[in-house]
Amino acid sequence: MKCLLSLLIVFSASQVWAWGGRGHHSICSAASFLVKEPGLKEYLEHKPQMMGHLCNMPDFYWKSLGGDANKFGNPTHFIDIEIIGLEVKDIPTDFKKLMADFTGKPDKFKNDGTTIKSIPTEFGSSWWRADQFMRIVAALEKEFALAPPPANFKEEQNNDLPYNKLAYQMIVSMGLLGHFVGDNAQPFHTSADYDGWATGHGGIHAYYEDQVVGRFDGDLEALILKKARSMKNPEFLKPKTTIEKMKVLSVISNKEIPKILKLDPITKKSTLVKERGMDIKTPAERKPASEAFKKMSPMIVEQMARGSLLLANLWDEAYRSAGKPKLGAYKSYKYPFTVDFVAPDYFDTTEKKEETK
Repeated sequence: MKCLLSLLIVFSASQVWAWGGRGHHSICSAASFLVKEPGLKEYLEHKPQMMGHLCNMPDFYWKSLGGDANKFGNPTHFIDIEIIGLEVKDIPTDFKKLMADFTGKPDKFKNDGTTIKSIPTEFGSSWWRADQFMRIVAALEKEFALAPPPANFKEEQNNDLPYNKLAYQMIVSMGLLGHFVGDNAQPFHTSADYDGWATGHGGIHAYYEDQVVGRFDGDLEALILKKARSMKNPEFLKPKTTIEKMKVLSVISNKEIPKILKLDPITKKSTLVKERGMDIKTPAERKPASEAFKKMSPMIVEQMARGSLLLANLWDEAYRSAGKPKLGAYKSYKYPFTVDFVAPDYFDTTEKKEETK
């Protein structure tokens, strides 16, 4: 029974989702009201629920697909900085260089002689994943320029109209982008010790992002908006590129892990022991989330606000890169209940497929 329980614990830890469904939805819904481009703002202020839905797609629908969606998709939600032994600020922004420099090198986190076999799988790639969706939107500019907007009600409801297809693709890509920006605002998605087992805080990830977040009342989005609007020229908005912006946000997020651990109300530390080649994990015992909420909630709101503000900034940039299409003309009722998995394009997905966390 003990072994079965331990295996279940190991499995559940490998399926951790940043912020949980409510957190991701709140970040993206709030971002709909933070954009500045008039043409985009006018459209998104009527679609916060849809953007929140899209931002959860990678954690729910995509992860239910199995196969390549998990093998190639799951590692795009994080960066495990400790395995390469660099400070976040020193990590190269060129993914191919990162692969060339560290593939085959010792895993500095495990520190047991293990070498890094796959940077995409073991290190992760959330920064580059966000950049991918920005590039997808930018690539629509030429097609938008050639596609006339719908001219009447019939054309507005024609999902095969080139303009409508482009607008749909743009909004879907922007929503998917939001998930990975949100991931990057969650501190534990910037660490190989993403669930606290190395520090005696095993189980902290889900406790922090889901159980404590669940204690917020119905005003969570309002709190995020208020905090985001109070941030004046934050550092993560200053870089010119998406990857650099994501990097700066990671620096900030990662530095807050010790603060979270200090607030974690554990009454008994977690344990991790190796037995017959398996990791036997016993989670930390901690006080109810309602007690932790009192101290953790301001930090959570600030972290979500950073993600929401950066996302709005990137949505504005994406809109401009696509030529500022007249989204007000897109009135189709087509709703993205599910969207196809988008494979990463910044590394070779035909290479040997490694196990993902």
